[in-house]
Amino acid sequence: MMCKYIIMQTSEPGLRERKRSETRAKLETAATELVLRDGLEHVTLEAICDAADVSIRTFFNYFDAKEDAILGIRDFEITDEIVADHVVAYEGADIVHSVVALLFRVLNPSITDSQLFRSRMEIVRRYPQLLGRMAAQFARKGEELIGAVRTVLAASTGAEEDAKAESSISAEMVLALCSGAARLAVKEWAATGNHTPIEAVEQRAITLVRSTIERLK
Repeated sequence: MMCKYIIMQTSEPGLRERKRSETRAKLETAATELVLRDGLEHVTLEAICDAADVSIRTFFNYFDAKEDAILGIRDFEITDEIVADHVVAYEGADIVHSVVALLFRVLNPSITDSQLFRSRMEIVRRYPQLLGRMAAQFARKGEELIGAVRTVLAASTGAEEDAKAESSISAEMVLALCSGAARLAVKEWAATGNHTPIEAVEQRAITLVRSTIERLK
């Protein structure tokens, strides 16, 4: 009886989350299709909501602006558990690899669906100014990302996370370099117009960081 009770208790959140995912997907699909058809400047929140058959109030439960729906930018929470899992998963990897991988994990929801991925690639190619939304997302979560990078740095060096006063400064510098490379790699990928797998885009960002470090030596 205990097992049955637990299953019943956990099934409802799963269903609720699936419904949320379906609504989010409808909004993202509607937004990208409208931009490709009508052009970015002609797409309104009302048009996106009408196409997705949801209210504007519902839209703002998922996105802050139409640009976020177009790009699939979602607010994310970088929990201690997520960071701990990431550190374990990338144990032995160098700092650049680990931090870039963490950033692409943050971006991942907007680039995993293959059809949306191709649509967004074309949209960013036409309207590269939209990449500024990605930078804005990182800025909104700046402190959380700095904290996560600080943990990655501490795990990589074997030092205590707060052993040095400059730990946050180091984390911010590493984050700035890696997030800049991620943005440039995505911009470069969009400009080519090909279907490079996202793993290759991530590797390109890693290469950009490493080559920049080498030139600065």
